[in-house]
Amino acid sequence: MTHEHEPGAEAEGGPENDQSLPDAADAPVHATAEESDAPPWPLGDEGGPVVRILVVQMGHCFRTSGATGTPGEQAFVKAVADACVEHIERPGPPGREHWRLRVIKADEPLEQYAGDAFVAFHCDGSTRPDARGASVGYPNAAGQSLARAWKHAYERHGWSGGFRQDNYTESLKKYYGTRKAVEAGNPRAFIAECGFLTNSGDKALLTGPGGVDRVVRALFEALGI
Repeated sequence: MTHEHEPGAEAEGGPENDQSLPDAADAPVHATAEESDAPPWPLGDEGGPVVRILVVQMGHCFRTSGATGTPGEQAFVKAVADACVEHIERPGPPGREHWRLRVIKADEPLEQYAGDAFVAFHCDGSTRPDARGASVGYPNAAGQSLARAWKHAYERHGWSGGFRQDNYTESLKKYYGTRKAVEAGNPRAFIAECGFLTNSGDKALLTGPGGVDRVVRALFEALGI
C-alpha cells in the first residue's frame, strides 16, 4: 500500500505500512465491483436465530506515533464506527436485534477480535494525487465472500471511485487485524480500504454528504442486517 514504512510496522500498523507490498497506486482500478453475496448465516442449535457479534476496528485509532495512517484517516474511520453504533441501534427490519456491535481501536487484546464478523476500516493514501479506488483484503474464502458483498453494496449505494484489485498478498497476510480475528475464531474477516483521501475525487465521495453512511450501509447490507 502507500503510507511510509516505519520500523515495527507489521506489529503496529495496517497493510499500508508494509514496505514489501507494491504501491497501491500501481494496482489497476476496476470500474465496478465483482458481484458476490455472502452465504447465509447458520441457525442456532434449535433452528432459531442466535445473537451474533460484529467487530468493527477503527484503523490506526488512536495512535499518536508509529503507524498513524494517512492524514484524516483516523477521523474518518472513527466517524464510520460512530455511524455503525447509530445504525445498529435504529429500529429496522427483523434480524437487526440479533446482532451486537463491538467497536475496537487499533491495539486490542486477542479476545476483543472474537465474534461472527470482523472488518477493519481504513483509507488509502499516496504521493500520487491521481491514485484512487477502494479495495478489500481477506485471509480466506469466508472473508472473501463478505468483502466482495461489501464491495457490491458499496457501489450500489453510490461509490463511483472504482475498485482496485483485491490485495491480500503474502505480505498482507501478516496484517494483525484479520490475523487476530481468525485466531480468535472469527473467520469472516476483511480489511476495507474505503478510498484514497489523497485523491480529490475519492475524498469528496468519502467526506462529502453521505460518504460515511455509504460505508456503513454497505457493511450492514453485506451482512444481511
